[in-house]
Amino acid sequence: MKKKNVGILIYDFVDILDFAGPAEVLSLTAKTKAEQYISLYKKQLPSKMPFEVFTISETGRQIRTHSGIRVVPQFSIDSSPKLDIIIIPGGPLRAVLSMVKNQKVQEWIIKSKDIEYICSVCTGSFILGETGLLNGRKATTHHLALNKFQEKYPEIGVETNSKVIKDGGMITSGGVSSGINMALYLVEEIMGRSASERIAKTIEFSN
Repeated sequence: MKKKNVGILIYDFVDILDFAGPAEVLSLTAKTKAEQYISLYKKQLPSKMPFEVFTISETGRQIRTHSGIRVVPQFSIDSSPKLDIIIIPGGPLRAVLSMVKNQKVQEWIIKSKDIEYICSVCTGSFILGETGLLNGRKATTHHLALNKFQEKYPEIGVETNSKVIKDGGMITSGGVSSGINMALYLVEEIMGRSASERIAKTIEFSN
């Protein structure tokens, strides 16, 4: 399979696990059991891994996460490589709503509407919901934000009992650690169940 470029949007006060969980799953996913084994022992991952994961911010400058840890993104929106998959993590609602109002970020997501997958984790669904790309589709978010999400975006069919919802090329997931479920779902969609089960076992994650 052709290597997939995955861009993860990060911004001030983003939740770390929302982006680090999917990044770890996708970065460590291997095509074969042998490559999976090798990836655990080498300092650098083999060059033929199926997913290339990048962090992207609006400007490319350092951001501060919700927990105070600082992260330097690899690219800005303007300088990022061509992407096959975008992941939009969540954070506290005030931080998320600043991205909802950020016209440049919104336009960037909308321009990417025809890529293979656009995904959200937790309250990142609000950022994706604002683009209108979820209208008429099913979606989910953090359980504490479900009512607010439905109220703000009445044209979205909000699901309350699933960690991961796929509708067309849009994949949304529930709170925080559900981003790992979402990434495993992506691996299964693209590479099959055995690859998804292999990386889940590698990171010792149980659904």
